[in-house]
Amino acid sequence: MRTRSTILTLTAAAVLTLSGCGEGPSTPSTAATATPGGAAPAVAAGAGSLAVTPAGALAPGQPVTLTLVLKDAVGTPLGPDAIAVSHTEKVHVMIVDAGLEDYTHAHATPATEPGTWSVTFTPRFARAYTVHAEYLPAGAARPADEHGHGHDHGAGHGHGDGHSQDQGAGHDHGGGPVVVPAPLAVGGEPAPPVGAGQSLTATAGGLAFAVSLGGAATAGAPVPVTIAVTDAGTGQPFAGLEPIMGAYAHLVGFPAGSAGMLHAHPEGTEPASETDRGGPVLAFELHPEAAGPTRLFLQVRKGGQTITVPFTLVVAD
Repeated sequence: MRTRSTILTLTAAAVLTLSGCGEGPSTPSTAATATPGGAAPAVAAGAGSLAVTPAGALAPGQPVTLTLVLKDAVGTPLGPDAIAVSHTEKVHVMIVDAGLEDYTHAHATPATEPGTWSVTFTPRFARAYTVHAEYLPAGAARPADEHGHGHDHGAGHGHGDGHSQDQGAGHDHGGGPVVVPAPLAVGGEPAPPVGAGQSLTATAGGLAFAVSLGGAATAGAPVPVTIAVTDAGTGQPFAGLEPIMGAYAHLVGFPAGSAGMLHAHPEGTEPASETDRGGPVLAFELHPEAAGPTRLFLQVRKGGQTITVPFTLVVAD
């Protein structure tokens, strides 16, 4: 079964999906602008809204707790009873700066007020950030079987054949996870442009990672992608990837110049227990919908430590 993902975007442009299903994109939401250090306005989307308020001053290198207010499409607050567990957590929070250099994947905990959640992160830069909250509504079917194939974890609906379609911001068809965004301004520092050069190899945590494309990455056409994992010291294939949030890897992507977000997991069987191990090859199928650079962040786990590995994929017209 193919791995699946969806896209969250605040513009009308399609960005990046995995394996499209042929359904047209939905209407995107309107972007909001946050003032440095203040509360970010709620961004309404087809499936709900997200408002983000920092508990204190925002400054690079200083941890801050963010209060998130999640509501559904009719404005009902979404507390723990309204959200199901998906990949070991109820609310996944992905935060990235405008330069696509500082990425955080955290998990929100419920607060006292209905629909209110909290999460802590430490920004590296005094820049604009985007906060993405991802959740599975209670009663919604998980987009694939519980025994371990790639799952759709974005703002849209999944299909049993592992296909999904580019969706507008926060749009949901009632069958899968929902992603809603909100802006957060840590400061007024301008972000550098995302480099246009492709970067498909990296070394981190004693491991080497190499991305291979099964064809040209071209807007509107699927491309098989594999990530080979080897021991950086010996060069030998590494098959000791530990489970991380119910999978052997999490791949999150952000197209340059967009508030879109991709969240995917590898093809194949997911871990059934904490003692299971994965690797040395992680397989995905990407379906890019827009030309230009997309920053990918791969997260794996080794020796009890999370390793985050950045790549840049350049998509041709």
